[in-house]
Amino acid sequence: MQNKKKIIAIGPMYADDMKAAGGVTVLYEQLLEDFKEMDIEYLSINSNKNCYKNIAETFFVVMKEFIKNVRKYDHTSLHGTANHYIMIAPFIIFISKIFGKTVSLRKFAGNFDEIYEKSDPIKKFLIRYVLKNANQSFFETKYLVEYFKKFNPNTFWFPNVRRKVDGLAPKSEFNKKFVYISHLKDEKGTQELLEACKKLDDSFDVKIYGPIHEDKYTKEYVAGFNTSYEGSLSPIEVIEKLKEADVLVLPSHREGYPGIVIEAYSAGRPVLVTNLPAIAEIVEEGKTGVLVDVRNVDALVEGFSKFNKENYPQMSQNAFKAFENFNSMEQTKIFLERIS
Repeated sequence: MQNKKKIIAIGPMYADDMKAAGGVTVLYEQLLEDFKEMDIEYLSINSNKNCYKNIAETFFVVMKEFIKNVRKYDHTSLHGTANHYIMIAPFIIFISKIFGKTVSLRKFAGNFDEIYEKSDPIKKFLIRYVLKNANQSFFETKYLVEYFKKFNPNTFWFPNVRRKVDGLAPKSEFNKKFVYISHLKDEKGTQELLEACKKLDDSFDVKIYGPIHEDKYTKEYVAGFNTSYEGSLSPIEVIEKLKEADVLVLPSHREGYPGIVIEAYSAGRPVLVTNLPAIAEIVEEGKTGVLVDVRNVDALVEGFSKFNKENYPQMSQNAFKAFENFNSMEQTKIFLERIS
């Protein structure tokens, strides 16, 4: 399928420090790579506030570039977080309607239903306005698709995706090597992971990677919990570290579809993760990974022990096969069909 529309894409692009890039940035940049390979004519407008002096400058530059170019393109596609929906989307939709252009919205991550329910009346009005007036809305999780269809029937699933990397394959040998690749902060379950590591015997090898977001997580602090902090990774380095490990561990307190889980699947690595609504949509207990209760150190320790030499080869095969649902090029093709 060749999409004939010329697209303005608005989303968060890489800042100078790629090792500090969040999952939404990686996801948006991947979409642009897909557009290039599929020969889609597009203009990307960067909405990453880390690339500007402040939020006000971010808004001004985005709107300036959009208004300057909206006449030249057929469709505008906004890829963002809740703040983008409240601050940028209302203006994008209003101006697009003036010029007779179509608009799609793609919401990264989960918990947008909670954000909507807890918002004040003005924010609720803005969210309803953008959802009802967008030509298509895309959400990362299936439960958010069902929740927000009441505002717009043209609401679809666009999961977290990654590019298929040649040369990756399932793994048969299990050596108790676990890896955590995420931001180091309490919300990601970093503290529970450290406390669990202290309870594991020395046969387990757990390595921790990612940018530090809370000062307490120094290299020395982490070392006091029978594990090690190995620094941040660039997107290219992530797959190599997954290949060195047997299992990805991510005991987050809240998540949509974690990109690192998708990357683990692409490498045939099962996962040890918390049993959150979105994660439970993509992880099959005992097949592609192990689900444990949130903020429960003892359950996490028990989760480590559920992987063994007998069940690991099949779990690795299952994880590798599960990646088929999150292949970036395939999902981008579906996205382009929807907006055309």
